[in-house]
Amino acid sequence: MIKKQRTIPLRAQILRAMKRRVHPNHDKYEDLLMELGIKEAGIYGEQSLDYYLKLLPETDTPYYIFHDLRLPYRDSHFQIDTLILFSNFCLLLEVKYLRGIIYFDPKNNQLIQEVEDKPLKALQDPILQVSNQCFKLTSWLKHKNLPKAPCEKLVVLTNPKVIVKVLSSPSIVEKHVIKSPALSEKVIPLYKRNSTHYYDKKTLNKISRLLIKDHTPLQSSPIEQYKVRPIDIRTGVFCPNCSPHVVMGKIHGKWKCTTCSLISGDAYVETLKDYALLISSEITMRELKRFLRIEDKYIIRRLLKKLEIKGEGNTKSRTYNLTPLLIKT
Repeated sequence: MIKKQRTIPLRAQILRAMKRRVHPNHDKYEDLLMELGIKEAGIYGEQSLDYYLKLLPETDTPYYIFHDLRLPYRDSHFQIDTLILFSNFCLLLEVKYLRGIIYFDPKNNQLIQEVEDKPLKALQDPILQVSNQCFKLTSWLKHKNLPKAPCEKLVVLTNPKVIVKVLSSPSIVEKHVIKSPALSEKVIPLYKRNSTHYYDKKTLNKISRLLIKDHTPLQSSPIEQYKVRPIDIRTGVFCPNCSPHVVMGKIHGKWKCTTCSLISGDAYVETLKDYALLISSEITMRELKRFLRIEDKYIIRRLLKKLEIKGEGNTKSRTYNLTPLLIKT
């Protein structure tokens, strides 16, 4: 049973909006595209694992799945890609979508990636990463006065084309590194090996509530990091079919693209989401006119009414909260 669904991280949503809205000649545009590419690969890799999670074997007691947990540890936080909570053990999955050839070197706590003609890249050792997560999760359970069950860990490689080579400690790599299709086959012996059941259903539900309560999403601003100013953000309703820099025109209550002739009645929704992600979750009528490129306030009010977005404050200082649009994302 999935207790915490996988969501698109806020930072990735902001970066996607930045890709659409920031002027390509911005001096940090290529850097944000590079970060977004890494984020997208990670998201794709985690989503591709879902099929194999559905193939996990049935057990005598229920098990719960949590995606994208970020829990407190001392004065900081730690991230878990996927946690599977069984009655007899905890299983942490560190999910990696990597290309090319990867060389595991546990002895030196590193992973080396070779992609085509690019220079070799040294990456964090994912085995060490997930081992640290196990240690911190165990500490979290102790802090909550919960029984400590064994913590198992796996690094799951989700790109079927990646080539794996081992530079040191092959037994460690064999024990902890798998490709997605092997997940179910690997879980069965783990379940059999951990014969003691530490958690009944009541305790599992209690741990689930505490995990979700303690989950703290990362709040970071790529807008500030990449020094994007309001003047760098493009306005207008973009055509979903064409380049994000093709602005649609408002015709007879709908938007029409002058390039591909697409007609849309709701293309403006993504524009408002972009504003909420990049500038502010609250917007004034003046800003609505500027960002949508519509001068008629009555048209704008009809559009907001369609989205059930109501204004707050008096006429001159009225603001509109766009947060519900992000919740629906």
